[in-house]
Amino acid sequence: MSRSFSYGPLARLLRAAVRPCLFRWDRSGAHKAEAPAVYVAHHRNMSGPVHALALLPDMPRPWVLHVFLDRDACFEQYYGFTFRERFGWPKPFAWLAACALSRVVPAVMRSFGSIPVYRGLRETRAMMEETVAALLRGESILLCPDVAYDSPEPATGEIYKGFLQIEKLYFEKTGDHVRFVPVFCGRTKRILTGKAVCFADAPSFRAQRDGVARQLVDGLNALAGSCGEL
Repeated sequence: MSRSFSYGPLARLLRAAVRPCLFRWDRSGAHKAEAPAVYVAHHRNMSGPVHALALLPDMPRPWVLHVFLDRDACFEQYYGFTFRERFGWPKPFAWLAACALSRVVPAVMRSFGSIPVYRGLRETRAMMEETVAALLRGESILLCPDVAYDSPEPATGEIYKGFLQIEKLYFEKTGDHVRFVPVFCGRTKRILTGKAVCFADAPSFRAQRDGVARQLVDGLNALAGSCGEL
């Protein structure tokens, strides 16, 4: 498979600007996965995806909630929920911050080649098909399936399993399996990738799904242990 995708100029500029600021981070344990690969990171209230995008020796396309790819929806998310409801900011400060971020964030997300995440059935199908098409081109994906995405704890707990549908669609098209690679970004300033987790030819996808999800959680927590956080 040939990999043709690379980040846009804005994303590459951001990575080049941020990496020197993260010079204390140990990247020796982070390895580029063999395609087709889906990096599965512990969200940890944005720490996981931000550091993974900055430091992985790859250019994975992130799954991003669709509101962060549209300026108006991004404003509503920041103003109506993040700053006012979640953080309790006064309206003027929330409005100013939301205005600023909604002008920047969608452009940045598009430059990273982000795949929009939806909750509707039809949109979810399109999202999965776009993801599989990217994998077929040899591109990699980054996603964070934590249920408690805002938890600062190092341990990965319950995860959503819907993303594993990627395997089913990919296997139907190719007869091959996707590599799901755990990624952990520790407060000890280490980024680690773990052993890839794959489905087997048999038994069925449904019979294996929970076990593969469990292996990914165990892999993430093993990486957290390697960072001295568990």
